[in-house]
Amino acid sequence: MKTITLMCAIAIKALVACAVLVPQMVIAQPATTVIPTLAYTTSAQGNGMGGIAATLPSSDALGSIANPGQLGYFSLDHIFSASTYSPKTDGLPSPAFTPFSKPTLTVSALNVGINLKDILSLPFSAGIGIGYSRTFSDLGTFSLNGLNSPQMIVSIGNEEYVNYSVGLGLEYVVRLGVGMNFKEITSRWITLENGSGPGFSYVTRTPSATDFGILLEIPIEEIVSKASGAPPVKVSGIEPFVNVSMGYVKSNVGDEITYPDRGSAYPLPRTAVVGLGLQGGLSTRAGNANWRLISFSLVHQAEDVLVHGLTDTTFEYKAGLGDLRFGDNVLVGRATGAVLVRKGWELGAAEFLYIRGGSVIGNRYDYSTSGYSVCLGGLVRLLEAASPEIAGTSWLAFIGDHLDLQYQSASYSSSVSPLNGTTFKELNLIVRGFPW
Repeated sequence: MKTITLMCAIAIKALVACAVLVPQMVIAQPATTVIPTLAYTTSAQGNGMGGIAATLPSSDALGSIANPGQLGYFSLDHIFSASTYSPKTDGLPSPAFTPFSKPTLTVSALNVGINLKDILSLPFSAGIGIGYSRTFSDLGTFSLNGLNSPQMIVSIGNEEYVNYSVGLGLEYVVRLGVGMNFKEITSRWITLENGSGPGFSYVTRTPSATDFGILLEIPIEEIVSKASGAPPVKVSGIEPFVNVSMGYVKSNVGDEITYPDRGSAYPLPRTAVVGLGLQGGLSTRAGNANWRLISFSLVHQAEDVLVHGLTDTTFEYKAGLGDLRFGDNVLVGRATGAVLVRKGWELGAAEFLYIRGGSVIGNRYDYSTSGYSVCLGGLVRLLEAASPEIAGTSWLAFIGDHLDLQYQSASYSSSVSPLNGTTFKELNLIVRGFPW
């Protein structure tokens, strides 16, 4: 019994070591949060822009993991999307012990949505969406006290959480998406003395949690045009667009975890996220949809873990946004105190190629990101524009109007962070634009 208690204590230390190294702050001094996998940013599209996936509208199925409001927004124009890592991400840092294998991350998701405007004869667009996602983190196998110890202790761990998501989208002048994620979380740790025995402990916990998210998009150019009574500015069918987007998320609101050897409870990384984005560019009509010929986005997103330690074993949750300040952290993009700030940009060409960059700074973190996407739907539009013969092909027009297959990649770089070299690769399938 004494050995098992020791193993449980060591397993908790391993959890803390993993938490220190994830790419989002999960230590709110002096309170320690658990289940570090909940803090990973998973969308390859968002990770290319500094981990920002809660603020810019996206058809990426993994976007609803960061902000379930994405699912409501998605339902206004899309009926299906599915995303998966290809392959799994294996460049994550190891815990602060001697590793035998490095941690890996596997994520997949699918969303289904429908716009109810025509079905219910509504005077405005209203959509509803449901989604499912699974995030699995193999935390690896590692020695807790060194390879040369006569009593070597080996720990093996993994964590996963499943999201069941629901979202509602509304469009009347502005576009609004609201949603919730309902999380089922599982944390498993096996600890072995001398690598195989005689000491053995198996710790598993299954807490639950919820996320609430809002995504708002304001079409500035359209509003100004309608307010002035002037028609939109068009030159040869090409017109400008300017959109402002805002995101808000409160995530991981749920159970605390108590381990067998300790009477005190450990909180999940409850987090407040606020972001502001600006998009602009030139678009034209292609088929049954707008086609963005060129686009550029700038985004700031700030987040604070809402856990404050009172003593070594007790804590309290911060109210509202915690220490996050909209002016300093979001508008200016300045990291203050324990608030983490993400900055990102994206340049798009013909909805075919996207180039991204970003940075993450605050609370001991300082690394940059980069990424890109290649999209089948944009390629089809380019082919149609280049050749009148191709433009008249019905099957190609069907792909351009309704289907898209995207390959997305992102990577982290830093001279001081163990996250240096971490790469995310993702495939995303989208079905959109069917009238009902």
